[in-house]
Amino acid sequence: MSKVYGRQEPFLDKVPAPSPSPLGRLDRLALALTEPAAIRRWYALVIAICVALIAVTILVLVYVMPEGSDIAGTVEFYRKHNTLLRVVAAGLALMFLLGVIWSAAFISTLWGADTSPNRIYTWTAIFSEILVLGLFFTESGIFAGTVLLSGHSPDSIIHALHVTVLVSAALLGPVWVPFAWAALLISRRTGLCPPWFNRLCVVVIVIDLCTVTGVFTLTGPLNGENGLVGAFAGVLSPVVWVGGAIAWEVVEWARVRALPLWAAPASN
Repeated sequence: MSKVYGRQEPFLDKVPAPSPSPLGRLDRLALALTEPAAIRRWYALVIAICVALIAVTILVLVYVMPEGSDIAGTVEFYRKHNTLLRVVAAGLALMFLLGVIWSAAFISTLWGADTSPNRIYTWTAIFSEILVLGLFFTESGIFAGTVLLSGHSPDSIIHALHVTVLVSAALLGPVWVPFAWAALLISRRTGLCPPWFNRLCVVVIVIDLCTVTGVFTLTGPLNGENGLVGAFAGVLSPVVWVGGAIAWEVVEWARVRALPLWAAPASN
């Protein structure tokens, strides 16, 4: 994963051929994903998944989520969807685990390519991600507690906890900006990622900055509870950022894994 995008591997024709052996499933998958048509299909699949997630988010914000100032609506939301919200709370634990694994893998790629003094860009990404994951973990715990307290606590407490979770989530965007910025700088300096990913980093930074509007109001499009700017940006950013990163990482993994497989025929 630490190979630089577009770097040509020299002297492939001089690499010794490995002993003949059947290709494993991962080897066959890697070879398939080096084909331009397969790469396009993979990117199309990731885009389709991201678009579906974004569409679901818009529908939930418009038709399900209560506005931040609506106490009665918030209490009813937790009462009506309590079972589903418990499942979501449990799913956040799995999402947190996957987030840690993905973050470690992506940051290790940045670390291997970083040429800045003392790898300052990668360290910036590391501390940014630690803050994001820590805040996300805290919010998830408060959310899970709010779900369990529904029906057992005063309406004002349920509403206060709900607003606390989502207003805190509005801070995730700005805290995540250094991560995307560091990835952009490393990629531009070293050619680590393709140009489209660099442009994606800029888009993500802009979206992340939009989430901060959620700390200023409980109503209207800027609120962080169901606003089509404040709340939507908070979901759009990780979908676009993680989706784009995974799309590129899988293709890069396939390229690196397939190199010795292509080298074998070239040496014969």
